Amino acid sequence: MDTGKRKLYFSLGNELPKIHRHLNFDNHCYWRIALDNTMQAKWKDVVPAPAYKNISEEQFDHVIHLLKSYKGDEQLLIEHNRISLAYRGKK
Repeated sequence: MDTGKRKLYFSLGNELPKIHRHLNFDNHCYWRIALDNTMQAKWKDVVPAPAYKNISEEQFDHVIHLLKSYKGDEQLLIEHNRISLAYRGKK
């Protein structure tokens, strides 16, 4: 995996809680949401942890795309969180 992409993955996850403070999501929540929506399932049911080391390049690119999208599209983030929680059997 490209080191620059890995750095971007971590920086986006750490930046998002500062952008959406009122949601009270930790960085791992954003990664969970993006990974679950990329895998269309609870990501740990699809790939072993850590996900960023075990997903395909195409999947990794999609996760980064989603994380970037969440910066400016809170509605998408909230919808994707709802979907992620449904994959995990939570409302």
